[in-house]
Amino acid sequence: MLTPIDIETVEFKKVGRGYAPESVDEFLNKVVEDFEALYKENSALKDRIKNLEESVTYYKSMEETLKNSIIMAEKTSRQAKRNAAETAENIIRKARLKADEIVLNSNSRKYEIESKVIDLKSRYEALSASIKNILSAELEYVNNSEKLLSESILAGKVTEQQEPQKKQESTPEHSTDNTKPAGKRSKTAS
Repeated sequence: MLTPIDIETVEFKKVGRGYAPESVDEFLNKVVEDFEALYKENSALKDRIKNLEESVTYYKSMEETLKNSIIMAEKTSRQAKRNAAETAENIIRKARLKADEIVLNSNSRKYEIESKVIDLKSRYEALSASIKNILSAELEYVNNSEKLLSESILAGKVTEQQEPQKKQESTPEHSTDNTKPAGKRSKTAS
């Protein structure tokens, strides 16, 4: 590629009928100026392209890294969701098992309590019947004792009434003094 210096230092051979050297030099100077400007612009654009290519490479690398990060984040997110769902299912399963165990224990305890209640009712009824039988027997005994006592008292009164008469008939003083008690009679008699 030509450089502005190459154009500036070029020398042409002079021939008899050629172009006017001043015009050619003037034109060459314009070409050198324009070519120099284009060369500098081209060089600046090449530098800029190089910088932009480096930026593009950096951003492509960054883009790849971001894509990988996003893919990894999505995988991690899906895994976290799966883990959370599994954990939730485990918690629910354990809670259901615990609830079933509590219900089973409650039902078992309820059955035990109901059995105890039935046993206590049965024992209560047996004890109540036994107490009623004892009270009935005692009442019957009291009633019989009352009758016997009444009969005994009546029999005793009859006996008491008969006894003083027998005593009076057997003692000699009986005929003389009926109004004094028996105890006083014996004192006077002795």
